[in-house]
Amino acid sequence: MTVNGAPAAYNKNLGAGAGIWWQDQSWSISANYVAFQGMNGDPNGAPVNAGTGGGGIANKSSGGSGSLQVAYQQEQWGIAAVYTYKQPEGGFIPGTTPTTHSDLDHSYGVDALTNAFGLSAYWQPWNSGWAPSVSVGWGYNTTTYGKNPGVGRVSTSQSWMVGLQWTDVLAKGNDFGMAVAQPVFATALTGGSTPSDGNYVWEWWYKVQVTDNISVTPALFYLSRPLGQRTPAGTDFSQLGALVKTTFRF
Repeated sequence: MTVNGAPAAYNKNLGAGAGIWWQDQSWSISANYVAFQGMNGDPNGAPVNAGTGGGGIANKSSGGSGSLQVAYQQEQWGIAAVYTYKQPEGGFIPGTTPTTHSDLDHSYGVDALTNAFGLSAYWQPWNSGWAPSVSVGWGYNTTTYGKNPGVGRVSTSQSWMVGLQWTDVLAKGNDFGMAVAQPVFATALTGGSTPSDGNYVWEWWYKVQVTDNISVTPALFYLSRPLGQRTPAGTDFSQLGALVKTTFRF
């Protein structure tokens, strides 16, 4: 839920690369390229994650991703659109089902390429009250294969999130929030087979501002079907968890 409902577009790829950013009043445009395998010098081998070396920049072994974002922002609201071109064996994509993780991150042998799109927006009220701040995001991804991938690989996938947060709840400085999302899940597979890959994620939290520099945030989260399509037939599997986060600011 920290990547605007579009984890594939806002992926966590890290490595050698470059970026550029421009802003003119409310408009901003940014672009970057990152090669996960850029520190390795052999562009003809398979990536390191495949076990035989390989790498380089701007070639099929780079594990690269290139992103372009256009955003518009006002005092109370903002909207952004992003496009990312992603090679397999790049940095880990957060928030994926096991099926989409395997095909979007580890499909080097069939030359998979993913085009990921994301659209996100937020709105916040002028003052604390019944109206919460709202964050929404949606991602849509298409994956193509240069070699025959067989049947059952991900060809399209989607994700989305909605988050609400209220400020000054019960006491000044305390915040209450709730978010619901679906991580990247398969919506179409190669060979025409139908996926069953959904997984809902819920989260609730309450931040208590103990002092100016210390806050404590209890949180509760629920995953409806974390294994997605890989849930064994005839079984149910969900997950409920809790945590307490303490933040110190100096």
